[in-house]
Amino acid sequence: MLAFGLRPIRRRAAAFVLLAAFALSCVPRTAEAIPIFAQRYHMSCETCHSVLPELNAFGNAFRNRGYRLDGAPKYGTTILALREQVGYERDPGPDSTRRWDPAGAVLGAVEVGHVEAFMHESLGSGGGPSSLFLGYLAYGDAHSGMLYRAGLIELPLIHSPAQRNDTLTTYGYEGTLTGLNDLTLATPRWAFEVEHDLGPGRVAATISFANGGGSAYGGAPVATGRVESFATPEVGLFARYPVGTGVQVGLDALEGTRSIAVGGATAFQDPYTRVGTSIEAHRGRLELLAEQWWGNDANSDGGGTPLDSNGGFARLRWRIGNHAFIGVREDAAAAPAATRSLLWYAETQVTPHARIVIQQQRPVPGGRTSLEGALTVGIPWPRGE
Repeated sequence: MLAFGLRPIRRRAAAFVLLAAFALSCVPRTAEAIPIFAQRYHMSCETCHSVLPELNAFGNAFRNRGYRLDGAPKYGTTILALREQVGYERDPGPDSTRRWDPAGAVLGAVEVGHVEAFMHESLGSGGGPSSLFLGYLAYGDAHSGMLYRAGLIELPLIHSPAQRNDTLTTYGYEGTLTGLNDLTLATPRWAFEVEHDLGPGRVAATISFANGGGSAYGGAPVATGRVESFATPEVGLFARYPVGTGVQVGLDALEGTRSIAVGGATAFQDPYTRVGTSIEAHRGRLELLAEQWWGNDANSDGGGTPLDSNGGFARLRWRIGNHAFIGVREDAAAAPAATRSLLWYAETQVTPHARIVIQQQRPVPGGRTSLEGALTVGIPWPRGE
């Protein structure tokens, strides 16, 4: 459990205190988060958020319409906000002694005519530089139901892999590297995206021309000795469709070609495909989210060696009140070496503007267990009514 370097009896006492504090913080409260859109439409942020910064069903519908409520009155707003996160890791890796790691991001949103301009700039952490994580224009056409995005975007996966994640660890296959290809599902793309409702379901298409190199909260860059880019644009198709009450299935596909140069050598091309399926279901307070991906790289090492990869996750979580969860998630990936881990976590709004997450990740069948936590705060706080 929560050791913090104490003797066993003190470890149990520390664990009890932390869990008691978590339980007390689960008393139902208003989630207010970051005020940009709440100020614009004079709404409380709980209208769109479950636990900061996750989106609920209304929040996703608001996003799918280009962050607009047609016909609703608008008010003055703060167009920039700060999201600050202070993370804790009980046992840092062998190359670090840092246990506490502050990190932050500046979020901006402003209307330009009928277009929403959105920006997410990470402020760096762990000695890393600031960098642009997301930056795009969005336009929702109320008449046709189309949503258009252009700029540095996340892929429209079953959930946000980095910006609106409910834990501190990338899900399953979404952060997996395959061979010398450094492009993951969680990597933001410079792309054009179109989304549209199809009956009760939703479909999206992307065409990507380049990729970003930042992360949601920054971090020290890792030297790989490789120079990579898109040799041909990457094309993606994503579909979500309900199949019953509280159940939605998904099918995703990506195809592209990566240009990779190692150590100054002549670049080679790696054609790749990724295909995934997903399911999202809920009943009462219980929620299930699961995803499985299969990938193939035709030239994973520059020598013509093909590489198959696969992986995914299964997450089961229980809602406590309106703005707190406890959950368990299994992550797995093989590319080709197989890894599996089990992650337990709890998250809650400790104030209307702050979230705390505590998680423990354990490799399967065994290995080094990591205990982490983070406090995330959104400022400034909403003003007005």
